[in-house]
Formats: sequence, structure tokens, C-alpha cells
Amino acid sequence: MSEQEKIMDNLLNVDLEIIDCVRALQESNWDSGSLKQQVGDLLKLRDDMVEKLMSLKGDDHECGCGHQHE
Repeated sequence: MSEQEKIMDNLLNVDLEIIDCVRALQESNWDSGSLKQQVGDLLKLRDDMVEKLMSLKGDDHECGCGHQHE
């Protein structure tokens, strides 16, 4: 598995965690400071992973085949 694939897999997992936290927040009528903090932390982590993924993809063709631009 390439580094890009690992990051994309991790992004999916973080997205699922964010969804679970938001659902729990909704069930608590948006009244949980710890869940709000957790969502904020997960969003920051996700942003960092997306930035890393985009920097890696910048070196590849659009098709994602892994070949460098000539």
C-alpha cells in the first residue's frame, strides 16, 4: 500500500469518527463540550492529512498511477 493509499484510508477512518461524534453531539442537543473539542481535534487532524495527501499528489499524474511528471 502506497503512502497516498494509507493517508486516504486514514482519512476515511477520521471521517467516520467525525460522523460518530457529530451524531453523539446531536443526540446530546449539541451540549457536550468534550465532544465539541473532539470534533475540533479530528477536523484539525483531517486537515493535516489532506494537506499531506495533496502535497504527495502534486508529484503524480492526475491518474494517480505513481509516475513522476517528465
